[in-house]
Amino acid sequence: MKYSLYPVAILSLMNAVGCATISMTSATAPEAFEAPSDLPDAARLDVAVIEFDPGLPAHGQPIPDDVYPDIREAEAKLLATQLKNTLEETGYWGAVSVLPIKPIAADVVVMATILHSNGRELQLLVDVRDASGRIWLKRKYRTTADEGSYGSADKTLDPHRPMFNTIANAMLEARSELDAKQLEQITTISELQFASRLSPEVFDGYLVTDDDGTLEIVRLPARDEPMLERIAEVRLRDEMFVDTMGIHYQNFVSQLESNYWYWRETSSQELYAKEALRREQVARGVGSFLTVALIVVAGAFASAPAAISAAVAGAAIIQYQMQIISTLGQQRQMHEEGLIELAQSFQAEVQPMVVELDSTNVRLTGTTSAQYEAWQRLLLDVYQAENAMIADVYMVPRQPAEEAWIGDNTLPMVPFQQDIERR
Repeated sequence: MKYSLYPVAILSLMNAVGCATISMTSATAPEAFEAPSDLPDAARLDVAVIEFDPGLPAHGQPIPDDVYPDIREAEAKLLATQLKNTLEETGYWGAVSVLPIKPIAADVVVMATILHSNGRELQLLVDVRDASGRIWLKRKYRTTADEGSYGSADKTLDPHRPMFNTIANAMLEARSELDAKQLEQITTISELQFASRLSPEVFDGYLVTDDDGTLEIVRLPARDEPMLERIAEVRLRDEMFVDTMGIHYQNFVSQLESNYWYWRETSSQELYAKEALRREQVARGVGSFLTVALIVVAGAFASAPAAISAAVAGAAIIQYQMQIISTLGQQRQMHEEGLIELAQSFQAEVQPMVVELDSTNVRLTGTTSAQYEAWQRLLLDVYQAENAMIADVYMVPRQPAEEAWIGDNTLPMVPFQQDIERR
């Protein structure tokens, strides 16, 4: 990653296009900007990247042949984590996290929908807003992997990484249009949103919604407000939980990235091979049945041996290309099945989270969404119980001996009050 500065006019033009699609190939997009070492911490906003919407048809609607629901569900996590890693590497942001649903409050929230993904082409609809509700960007991005771009053994050279670099640069441009006061207001609004969720009877009147739908600060709590210290302690524990949940996403990526790479590679190669076959057929002006016809017609003339040879050669080329397509299709299907199996297995075995309170342990089970929703409810209870405090948060290790204790994590999560272990 290199530090370079695009002309402001170029990035401003990108912002001006609204929902127009920004297209690029694996060889034409920029590097992500890298922050200078003296960037003040106050300029680094925290970012919550929400698991991408897999973009699947509504329930009951037909699913296109080139859409694999289990793979899309896996991509929703994989691609969100890839964007999160890109933002972290720039150094321009504070804590960057992947979450299954929107958090109680965050400085900046990134959401995206997968519009198309087949290994060769990836298209996303990206929506980025700050805590005030101000839209930073909302547009489509599309990148196309060049033929042979998956050939490198270095998996960090992802053909679609340029898309994430471009999104990171667009977010930076949007942030650069805000002055220091506006950046401070974003973090303050985020803090007040969190406080209002925990104690609405006290903090609901500090923010109002403007006509344009954005939030505005109308007053601030006193610096010595006793509740603020308590809320700050609870939010610190929320950050602890989010960091621990991040381990799940990184484990998910490490488990699936190899199969995902090879699935995209073979899928992309298969698409390019099919296009090559179509070009060959058009160039010769025939399909396979017309090739045979040409051979027959040419054979009727003793003076046309060249026509016969050309037709035979053309048929051989087409047959060879069809064999390549068949082989690539089999390889893609193999990687597809492996990827689906890994994704389903990992999702079914989401590790429970244990929350240590002062005198009890609370075990959260289920999907990442179920665990995070339960965590948000737990935060409210902890805040309302004046003497309660969260001491630690950790994942239950994956150990076969604990399977009976863990139970079936695919079942709906029971209310945490029913799942308490006394020390």
